[in-house]
Amino acid sequence: MSTKTEKETNEKEYSYQGCYGEKVVASQLVTFLDDMFSVNAEAEANGSDERFATCIWGHAGCGKTAIVKQYRNRPVEWHGKKYPGYKVYDVPIAQFEEMGDLHGMPARHVLMTKQNGKGPVERWVPEEVVQGYLADDWKMEHRAGVKTMYAPPDWVPDEPGPSILGLDDWNRASIRIVKGIMQLLQNYGMVSWKLPEGCNIVLTGNPDEQDYLVTSIDSAILTRIRSVTLRADAKEWSVWAQAAKLDPRLINYVLTYPEMMIGAERTNPRTLSEVGRCIRRIPDLVSLENQIRFKMMASSLLDDETVTSMMVFMERDVEMVIEPEAILRGEDWIEKHVRKLMSGNEKRIDVLGVTCDRLFAYIVQPDVKPEKKTIENFQKFLCMGDVPEDLRHNLCLRIARVRDNGKTQQWIMYNDRLKKLIMEIV
Repeated sequence: MSTKTEKETNEKEYSYQGCYGEKVVASQLVTFLDDMFSVNAEAEANGSDERFATCIWGHAGCGKTAIVKQYRNRPVEWHGKKYPGYKVYDVPIAQFEEMGDLHGMPARHVLMTKQNGKGPVERWVPEEVVQGYLADDWKMEHRAGVKTMYAPPDWVPDEPGPSILGLDDWNRASIRIVKGIMQLLQNYGMVSWKLPEGCNIVLTGNPDEQDYLVTSIDSAILTRIRSVTLRADAKEWSVWAQAAKLDPRLINYVLTYPEMMIGAERTNPRTLSEVGRCIRRIPDLVSLENQIRFKMMASSLLDDETVTSMMVFMERDVEMVIEPEAILRGEDWIEKHVRKLMSGNEKRIDVLGVTCDRLFAYIVQPDVKPEKKTIENFQKFLCMGDVPEDLRHNLCLRIARVRDNGKTQQWIMYNDRLKKLIMEIV
């Protein structure tokens, strides 16, 4: 049996061949989607039917679908009314086998009429409900004959308002289905139904020129969609991982070795996240039994080289990273620990870098409130003489860029040294 060379593995890990559009991280993707939804809204407001679908390309497990689903909790204003979030319709289009799955079921319809104060009313109704209409004083117009009409599938949005029709893994569908949705992407509807106002189509797909079992997409379809590529980013992922309460040791590992986020076959942000959930039940790796349990859990999801690297990290370096809670509590041992990291021939700037990234991921969480004592402890750590200036500068830069009505900026306010850094950033 042949094995892949290291060169072939690395080419796959870092290749975006078969992806389209700008390569962005998660926060940039949200900005892009917001802009695209605004463009569609403007088209609707101008009476145009030129809404475009958006496709998010990327490797498996990088969070494409998860970001779209988060729009359920993203406030939006539509036609002057505020909504707490979008309605997200998650459609696993790769499971569709026939065009009927898109069009809906055909049914024979007949024309019914009824008189009211404004004149006659006409309505095409399915044959099976005719008796109910007749009982309500409607009349059947036999001269109109019978029409075959489609009942839209139950996953089709039918109410106006901010919504997303998410077609997940769309290029894993059969070529028949991929061809069949060309009209949907162009006209925001099929022959049998139309999407309501305020609805946006978002597709997710894997690269079509690598080892994925996908259908190749030609230019006729590509020019009917806006494309963007999501790339994995350890720092952005750590903010999400902190909110998801993954094991801190796993977060520390990913921040230390960001190049390991995408492995040869099984390692990706999704499988790493699942490991972070599994290992929470293992408090330490002191005993051989716990080490074996840890390795079994990790090996069930990750590539062998990732597991080997992770085990070495857990044994040697994981305890060096200072947890953000300890910093905000102002524990006495921290300054001595930082001094030790930066002394000797091998200065562990990498460990302090991970500590700063963890600290940022912690303070931007919605449930973490800046208080006088925690702010003092935060600034005391950041202003330690052994903390390299570039780490201090980069952390302040990230904090200054957060847009949350100034909550995060409170961590660096009223400190002359940090204020000077902020002025340099501005």
